[in-house]
Amino acid sequence: RNFELMYQDENLSTPIGENREIVEYIKEKIDEGLVEIMLHGYNHLYSLQVGDMIYKATKENIEYLKKEGKSFRFIGEYMYDHDKLFEKTKKGKEYLEELFEVCLQNFVPPSNQISIEGVRAVYQNGLNISGIIEKKYNREINLAGILAYSKVAFFKFFNKNITYPYVLDYKTHKELAGYAFTPSTNWDRYLNQFNFCKKHNLPFQIATHYWELKGELLEKYYDFIDKAFKEGYESAFLKEVLI
Repeated sequence: RNFELMYQDENLSTPIGENREIVEYIKEKIDEGLVEIMLHGYNHLYSLQVGDMIYKATKENIEYLKKEGKSFRFIGEYMYDHDKLFEKTKKGKEYLEELFEVCLQNFVPPSNQISIEGVRAVYQNGLNISGIIEKKYNREINLAGILAYSKVAFFKFFNKNITYPYVLDYKTHKELAGYAFTPSTNWDRYLNQFNFCKKHNLPFQIATHYWELKGELLEKYYDFIDKAFKEGYESAFLKEVLI
């Protein structure tokens, strides 16, 4: 990570609405039925966790903690403080809905991390969750949650190298795993996941970043999409899958 370039000042966050060119482009794609808007956190800021203490992930704080000999770990934006996350989610959702004239239904956890507090903040704002199915149980303890996790545990017992591919219904919200298409992807496992989903007529959600799709990876991406279409898949919005 380059902390000289990676801003960690919440006051310097720039609303997407100020980039009129990209907003108009996205609106055109929405009108063409090609794009679904989802909320991906609020500003994607990281934090540093030292025991029970939370620090902003600034260069100064990192240098301070190193100097003090304190070990820390990076955590994503939706890992703590329910009240703050609830307000961020509400504000972000309303902002994007007004800007793009859409109704948001889904949330993608920034950094692929989300805590119980984050999950609660998300579903209290009427959103489902896209992207991750946790190996360890970190959802609210209730009957629906325990039943959902039991399904995951039972599935994993018989399918060691397959990510849980079904829609999980927690009653408060639904969740569906996304499969990372990145330079570090294990392609044999990725193909196994795809073949399992195809065999059982299940959705296959690709998770990637546009800035990672270049060179050989971009070619692989197009080849994979072409393969999926040829083998019977059709493109769909997540809001159509999580009904």
